[in-house]
Amino acid sequence: MILSWRNSSWKRIALALALLTAPVAIQAQTHFNGAKALDYAREFVAIGPRWPTSQGHLKAEEFLRDHFKHDQVEEDAFTANTPIGPVAMRNFVVRFPGKKDGAIVLGTHYETNYPLRNINFVGANDGASTTGLLMVIGDQLRGKTLDGYSVWLVFFDGEEAFQTWSASDSTYGSRHLAAKWGRDGTLNKIKAFMLADMIGDKDLDIQRETRSTGWLVDLVRQAAHKFGYDRYFFQTEEPVDDDHLAFVQRGVPSIDVIDLDYGPNNAYHHTAQDTMDKISARSLTIDGDVFLETIRLIDLR
Repeated sequence: MILSWRNSSWKRIALALALLTAPVAIQAQTHFNGAKALDYAREFVAIGPRWPTSQGHLKAEEFLRDHFKHDQVEEDAFTANTPIGPVAMRNFVVRFPGKKDGAIVLGTHYETNYPLRNINFVGANDGASTTGLLMVIGDQLRGKTLDGYSVWLVFFDGEEAFQTWSASDSTYGSRHLAAKWGRDGTLNKIKAFMLADMIGDKDLDIQRETRSTGWLVDLVRQAAHKFGYDRYFFQTEEPVDDDHLAFVQRGVPSIDVIDLDYGPNNAYHHTAQDTMDKISARSLTIDGDVFLETIRLIDLR
């Protein structure tokens, strides 16, 4: 009996060690930590407004730099030509390696609007909520070898317009990075690009962005259905100009996961009312479950 118990114990220990060292596949879990994503968003909002050229922007850069200091991070610094002149900007790219050849890119923007109006716009939903979302996804991937594709997190600078939204006055960071990756061949490695924007809203209602890639829309819908989240996704549709377009235009399968209906008659969008009380851990849990499940489905293609 003693010998049998010892053999069983060693088998259990060996099995545990094997599980610890085995490559890890992305698994969507209903306990995605939306509460932690909300905490990160709250810390980020505490910085205050973070438009390019501001002290808050420098603090936002340092916030991201510190959080990912133990990961594989590229700081993509560049100068953008804007209506106020040349502006220094910085994208952050965080890479988590996988066994399959290729990468799935998750993106968000992290800065806030240039202050044309004297408002205290901190972008709790518009930038901070999705920054927190991607940070928790990074926490979940950290230190693991993924069975599927590599996962890259991209925090774009300069999504917002400096004066009036247009093709030339907006999405500076994504347009720069897509062009850069097009020149050096990186775009060829990207199997899918998923953009998260304004999806911390307590009243979550994610529209189907009509220029997004059809099969990616279908996978997101399938992922949402798995968890019973159908009512939060794609009940309406419309085109949206956003950071995904620079990738769509270069043939990268892309989707913009966005909720543009923010407050009564969109009253909170780009106003001082975009504050922490308007976003929720529940919405970020829904987002995280669906993003991780969609990654798993992409890996299976």
